[in-house]
Amino acid sequence: MVGSPVKNNQETGAIDNFSEMVQPESWQRNQWKKALNLGFPKNKDENWKYTSLSSFNALEIQKAAHQSIENIDFEGLCLNIDCYRIVFLDGRLLVRCSDWIPKVTVTPLQNLTGVEAYELSKSVRPDAFTYLTDAIATAGVLIEIESRCVVEKPIYLFHISSGNTGDSCSYRHHLELGYLSECEVIEHHVSLDQGGGVTFSRMTSYVGEGGHMRHTKLIEESTQQHHFGHNDITLQRNASAYSHCFMLSASLCRHQTSCDLQGENGFVEMNSLSMPQDQQTFDSRTYLKHFAPHCQSEQLHKTIARDKSNGVFDGMIYVTPDALKTDGQMDSHNLLLSNNAQVNCKPQLEIYADDVKCSHGATTGQLDTKQIDYMRARGISKSKAKKMLIFAFASQVALKVRHTGVKDFVLDKLENSFAQGEHNE
Repeated sequence: MVGSPVKNNQETGAIDNFSEMVQPESWQRNQWKKALNLGFPKNKDENWKYTSLSSFNALEIQKAAHQSIENIDFEGLCLNIDCYRIVFLDGRLLVRCSDWIPKVTVTPLQNLTGVEAYELSKSVRPDAFTYLTDAIATAGVLIEIESRCVVEKPIYLFHISSGNTGDSCSYRHHLELGYLSECEVIEHHVSLDQGGGVTFSRMTSYVGEGGHMRHTKLIEESTQQHHFGHNDITLQRNASAYSHCFMLSASLCRHQTSCDLQGENGFVEMNSLSMPQDQQTFDSRTYLKHFAPHCQSEQLHKTIARDKSNGVFDGMIYVTPDALKTDGQMDSHNLLLSNNAQVNCKPQLEIYADDVKCSHGATTGQLDTKQIDYMRARGISKSKAKKMLIFAFASQVALKVRHTGVKDFVLDKLENSFAQGEHNE
């Protein structure tokens, strides 16, 4: 029932409290059963050791009520880029605010066939939040791109949360990219200042043989909002995918990108940038499974932690016995801007094939005082020197985004964030 709050008390089985929000479709009911079987994680669970759900458990969760769109400044909130825009507000699709996309079939979540819904129930590495997101999803789209089609402009999935404390919105998207097709998807989540609820988001992508996909996710929630996201990518022969996730603001944010390289000569790049501050927790995770031979993967993940914030990175590269000639690289670099901030980093490799080239590296530290002194000796103030070094550290991830408008947006956000941090100091 819309607007009926349920106390999210982990001690009494928090996941049961979402039962009233489960959607009636059979595939969503099945996902709910899977979520119940797993239950919500506890602090003692290895994958949640450094990510506390206490603030989430304290919320009285309710399905977000439908808000009027008349008072929403869409143009002021969304990216100023040339794109095909699909707009969502408080867990529903706004058809009249969305664009028609030539040579692309867009089907709302509620209109899926049984076969299409079955495909949406699949996941590379699911957890309780994966199943929960599917079970309570009230909005989303299936995007189907025919073979040999190049979508000329980015597809922009724009989500707004405007509700009250405890409001829950859940979105489920799927991209089906045909043979030798190409597209770029931008997934953007924002919430208004009064927002203090939860956003659940999940997007899966199937990239057919010879297809090429670029995906950028921007998480720009209010400082009171919780965000749980999971993106899956499945690649076929000679296909490629470039995935970037920018965790810019939220109270608690946990996002995982998972990928299956199922065909030979596939390539995937997965990057992320997390910027927690105050007492926020940002948790970034990746899981990459090499099934086929002659595939390549590259990863770069960075965290900049301020104040009393908590950053987490957990990454896994898994190489199966058949994945010969695999080339997998994963790097995680973390910057602490406060003695009270912390980052917990756990890169992992599991290799069951010979003749592969895989590596991972991780660094965590503070700004180099020698570099600061070098810049001060050349007339640059200490505060500006720090800002330049932090910006250079963060921009390495942002510069990997190919779309100029999105890249400039992220770089502007970084610069403004560092300027605000300098002012607060």
